[in-house]
Amino acid sequence: MNSSTSTEQLLQQIASLKKALKECRAQKKQAEDKYRRVIDSRFEGFMLLDGDRVIIEVNKALLKISGYERDDFIGHAVDQFYHKTSLTFYSASPDHFSFEALFRARDGRLIPMLFSRSTLHDEKNQITGYMVFLTDLTDLKETQEELKRAEHRYRNMYQNAVQGMFQIRQSGEFIRVNPAYARILGYDSVDEILALKEGAIKFYFKSEDRARLIRALQKKGMVENHELRLKRKDGKPIWVLTNIRMIEREHGDAVLEGIMVDNTKKKTLEKELRRDRKKFRNLAIHDNLTGLFNTRYLYQTLDNLIAENKLTRKPFSLVFMDMDNFKRVVDTYGHLNGSLALKEVAHTIKNCIKRPCFGVAYGGDEFVIVMPGFDNSEATELVELIRYEMVHTTYLSKAGYHVHLAASFGVATFPDDTDNRDGLLALADQAMCHIKQTGKGLIGTTPS
Repeated sequence: MNSSTSTEQLLQQIASLKKALKECRAQKKQAEDKYRRVIDSRFEGFMLLDGDRVIIEVNKALLKISGYERDDFIGHAVDQFYHKTSLTFYSASPDHFSFEALFRARDGRLIPMLFSRSTLHDEKNQITGYMVFLTDLTDLKETQEELKRAEHRYRNMYQNAVQGMFQIRQSGEFIRVNPAYARILGYDSVDEILALKEGAIKFYFKSEDRARLIRALQKKGMVENHELRLKRKDGKPIWVLTNIRMIEREHGDAVLEGIMVDNTKKKTLEKELRRDRKKFRNLAIHDNLTGLFNTRYLYQTLDNLIAENKLTRKPFSLVFMDMDNFKRVVDTYGHLNGSLALKEVAHTIKNCIKRPCFGVAYGGDEFVIVMPGFDNSEATELVELIRYEMVHTTYLSKAGYHVHLAASFGVATFPDDTDNRDGLLALADQAMCHIKQTGKGLIGTTPS
């Protein structure tokens, strides 16, 4: 081989080597660019350390988080950037470990940071460096603190609420209750409630009340403003108003959770209000002195009886009754004893009649007796009984006197005597006045 050929081959080899070197450099640049894009695209910080744990590379995310420039990191040990006293280990192995520490930012802020370090090895398994990923935990820490504060607020609310709060299994077993729940039911503490073997079943007077509640919850999932009558520790009843929802469990008992308030005072007030309304209605249609009905009730009932007669054709009678010589009683024994005598006469009337008959204090010493379903002869017979009882009754004996009283009566019947209310009253009054003028102490009827 001549020298020119040898030189040409050498030049070709050199050119080939240059080309290969250029391709290697291009591949290396592509790999580095790809590595850089991957590292810089991460939202978390990144450090590349050499075998001595000195920083040789960082990504943009870490610069953004910390406020440092790249040169502030390069050539420095990683532990220069966090407080060693704040370090908390999470996990550790020969090739990986993670810990939390306070990272010192350029502006002096201390950033809670999670460090995750992995070891790099060469083909001979020799350590060549380390990769460290840094995650900013600020938002997580704030969320955790807010959760703690929320939990603390909830615990304070649960412990100090005036409403009873509870979680109870469907079987009745308690899971948890707050102090107000125990207090409402008359127990000294939550522990005393939780120790009850019967659970919530103990508070029901009737098992059907709880069964009805469970059925409603199973059907609707929840109940609102549900009223329950429960038994306190001392055995006394208490009314509570509850809002409850049922949480179905895949395995085991469903859970009932909700709140309740003591509704006993309101219930008592409602009962008193109903009683007062009944009392006021009663006063509105009764005479305060005698306890008999008043004229308001008389006129209303007469109108109803007349309307009813058009359908049933049943008669009814009305009696006017006027005390004989009652002024003499008042003049002799005084007005207070006169009023007492009228009360006692009203008592005689009430003892002689039965419902639907009723007596009316018409005014002064006059009374009216209404007898639904009574014709004239039946009414006269009943009036005779009243007249007889009066004659044989001694009045004002409680006041220390022995007084005998009498009255005159007038009877009219609807529809035999008249077809209207005013006419009925007028006829009975006329019959009574006729007796007063002719004999007193007797019973008068309308002329046939």
